[in-house]
Amino acid sequence: MQTMMNLLGANGMQRRMRLLGIALVTAGIAVAAAGFLYGLPKANDGLASAQAMYEAQGVTLSYNEAGQLVDRGTPEGAQKIMSLLKDEWKYPVDDGNFDPSDPIINTRDELMYQYATITYHVLHGTVAVKLTAADVPITYRGVTYAEAGTYNMTVEKYYAQFDRSNPIERQLRDAWSPLAIALTGSLAGGHANQAAGELAQATSVGMGGIGLLFAAAGAGLVWVTFGRSVPVGVPGRPLLAPRPAFGMHQRPTPLPDRLEGGK
Repeated sequence: MQTMMNLLGANGMQRRMRLLGIALVTAGIAVAAAGFLYGLPKANDGLASAQAMYEAQGVTLSYNEAGQLVDRGTPEGAQKIMSLLKDEWKYPVDDGNFDPSDPIINTRDELMYQYATITYHVLHGTVAVKLTAADVPITYRGVTYAEAGTYNMTVEKYYAQFDRSNPIERQLRDAWSPLAIALTGSLAGGHANQAAGELAQATSVGMGGIGLLFAAAGAGLVWVTFGRSVPVGVPGRPLLAPRPAFGMHQRPTPLPDRLEGGK
């Protein structure tokens, strides 16, 4: 009778495990399908569209015969731009994304390098600042301008850092032309789009992999429930009878005869 009860209990546990396994398989397949069949194709389509746009625009980087990145004909110029990107902006550049055999700007690092190129040349550009008699005398960057005239000055600041109420900075600020701002804004958007596409691609693969893992775990859980039920106990010994519930009367165990009467 006790063996039959144990078998029925085991079968009940098997049924619960089997249902749990089926649920895991179903959920895992659904998650894997969402990752591999929906998310990944969408991410790939977005990245392919971006690559087609880069190809159509045909904007390229410059390399010399030795395969070195150059700016205005010199590797030193490119190194200064790369220093702005790496040292000042702390951008983690992957040098493997710069390929002399594929000079078209179509990676996140190349987009950011082009962004830094435009920014570098604006910051180090020279502006002819005209000061009138009403503007002088004025001291700027440690230099006092006492006479009206035209003075060549480097930009050195970003657009938002200039004070428009200052007659010198008002003119230096104009070096950030609408074209320069539009180009850097477009490159920033391209970089964000590329990064988002790559992130969506990686997330979709990870999501699909997790779904397959859950499906495999569920399948294994279902598989183990088809084994033959074995009652719980020690071979060669009868199954243990259930212990009485707490509070039920138990007959005390009699003391050995030799202990009775103090003998």
